[in-house]
Amino acid sequence: MTPLRTAADLLRTLERGCYTLPELYRLAEQAGLADRADGRRIIQDGQARYKRRLRSALHAFKRQGRARPAGAGKAAWLIEGSTTRPRRALLIWLPADPSHVELVLGAAASVLREADEPIDLIVADPPWALGRGEHRSAYRRTYGRNHDQVMPGYVDVDPAGYAAFTSEWIGAASAALRPGGYLAVVTGAQQAARVQVTAEDAGLTYVNSIAVARRFGLYTRRRFVHQHHRVTLLCKGSLTDPARVFHLPPEMPRGRTGQIYATDLWTDIPEQRRRSLLRYDNSLHPALVSRVIRAATDLGHLVADPFLGSGTTAIAALQDGRRFYGGDLNVESLRFTMGRILAEVVPVIRPETEQLTLFDALAGAPA
Repeated sequence: MTPLRTAADLLRTLERGCYTLPELYRLAEQAGLADRADGRRIIQDGQARYKRRLRSALHAFKRQGRARPAGAGKAAWLIEGSTTRPRRALLIWLPADPSHVELVLGAAASVLREADEPIDLIVADPPWALGRGEHRSAYRRTYGRNHDQVMPGYVDVDPAGYAAFTSEWIGAASAALRPGGYLAVVTGAQQAARVQVTAEDAGLTYVNSIAVARRFGLYTRRRFVHQHHRVTLLCKGSLTDPARVFHLPPEMPRGRTGQIYATDLWTDIPEQRRRSLLRYDNSLHPALVSRVIRAATDLGHLVADPFLGSGTTAIAALQDGRRFYGGDLNVESLRFTMGRILAEVVPVIRPETEQLTLFDALAGAPA
């Protein structure tokens, strides 16, 4: 990992983080920047030189369009807790309804139980019990990557407790859905059967098993290569319930007479890539989540994701005109999602407002 030599180096490493000036000063001290080249010497404004260097670098980022002062735009996060450990976060997007996005720190079942209203669609990509956190696991041996660019804190599930874990959060999901609402669970093929049976035992009705092709599967010699994800789609109530909505995605294949032929085999979903960008340990492509959302909900409906991860469901819901509620056990998941929404969604949906990054509320803050 390249050592941090300047204040600009520090800011570049934090472009997807949310920080106040005092927090930036502490990070500069931790990185050793305060002790380099008379950084602690008091200068004419009565402050240490390293703080002046940090503010100068921040203003340079502002001129480059990579940092914005407080109040520069119309979107911000109202945080309960702190920026380093937010317990709950509400996206304030004036003059729009401030309840568009709400994030909660907590386990999936508790996040779902805390929902303030019945949910129209729950999209879940739960841990697959692959031993991500174990040094000698097959996952770590196989999926090599530069972990300096991966958000920390991913919480996996012990395979021995996977059945109880699945039963708990799916039971909470069933209770949180409105009549006619949907649960869409993304898994590998090996966990799909457990999810379906558990959900049906919780009172949900099977709708579809959607195979989403992957470009590259993990090579195996003693069984067929797993080259698809599975989306298990279930609803609350019967298939004939008039409260159940379903829209044919217009981008799907057409029949001979022009009708949309919405199949359960999706071969057009790209692999998710964030080359040279900070990323989460596990994430879905927005096209997959968007298709599920547009098919299973109407505009303004409430979409939830109790395994927030990289925030893809939140981003897709906002871009598709739905409201969002979700959470995760990993506080870095909330921080990463908050940053992605300000940096990637707000400027696209509201191009007339000044673009925001996660340095919103920094440049104009008092020292």
